[in-house]
Amino acid sequence: MSDAAAPHEGFVTAGGLRLRYLEWGQRGGDTPPLLLLHGLASSAAIWELVAPALAAERRVVALDQRGHGLSDKPDDGYDFATIVADGVAAADALGLGPRFAVAGHSWGANVALELAARRPERVAALLLVDGGFGMLRERPGATWEQVSRDLAPPRFAGTPRETFLGWVRQGIPHAGPEVEEIELRIVELRPDDTVGPRLAFENHMKILRAMWDEDPAALFPAVRAPTRYILAEGAGVGGASVAAEDGFLAAKRRGAAQARERMAGAPSVEVIWLPDTVHDIPLQRPAELASHMGAFLRAAR
Repeated sequence: MSDAAAPHEGFVTAGGLRLRYLEWGQRGGDTPPLLLLHGLASSAAIWELVAPALAAERRVVALDQRGHGLSDKPDDGYDFATIVADGVAAADALGLGPRFAVAGHSWGANVALELAARRPERVAALLLVDGGFGMLRERPGATWEQVSRDLAPPRFAGTPRETFLGWVRQGIPHAGPEVEEIELRIVELRPDDTVGPRLAFENHMKILRAMWDEDPAALFPAVRAPTRYILAEGAGVGGASVAAEDGFLAAKRRGAAQARERMAGAPSVEVIWLPDTVHDIPLQRPAELASHMGAFLRAAR
């Protein structure tokens, strides 16, 4: 990443926690700032290839959410109400103003949707990147016991760095050095050249449970901001089975249809499909994603 694209890194106190953030662009101006929220077991770093293009027109802040990245990692508070309160408190501490745009990826899209529904007066525009579209309970024959087994994170602490990077190359087509460097910042790179997760297994499972209990469709009517979904089509999470990919895509199609039907209070609801794209859109197609996000934010303004 060039020096011009390099973010400012800092920490802010919000909800009694010390949360790390990355920031691009200039403060001030009449364009609403943009708050970026990462997915489960990820970090603010996943936005590093997208944010610089957006920062030409607005201030952009990416947050390490509770338990993730370099932010504090308490043993509780992984329900959506607390995570949303963290985000609003961080936005206030960072001076994002009374209204700001919010974009989330994966689980972060669910958080962004919750924020827009719970605090509609704060959200000027809503961007949901391959998330915020459905319930885990909608999986055929799903029970919490089965989902918790299927979606439990791998216990990869102690994995050699090169083995981990092999997984990255397999999961993200044409991943280059920049993507590999970002992935190594999302995990913990240890002195012995092995990696491990930054999000504790127990806290990961608490977030999964919150997602199991959540009903995004019930939130749709409360959204008042213009909304755009940007969804991967043609491939699911890298390395997933064909059946899993097909199920994930079907869930997105149902969720997008429900959003269009039930977000009656939103000025607009748009859905953009990206073919031949994996779940980690900010890493595989950052320029295309930034273009779609920027065009939407300009129109929403």
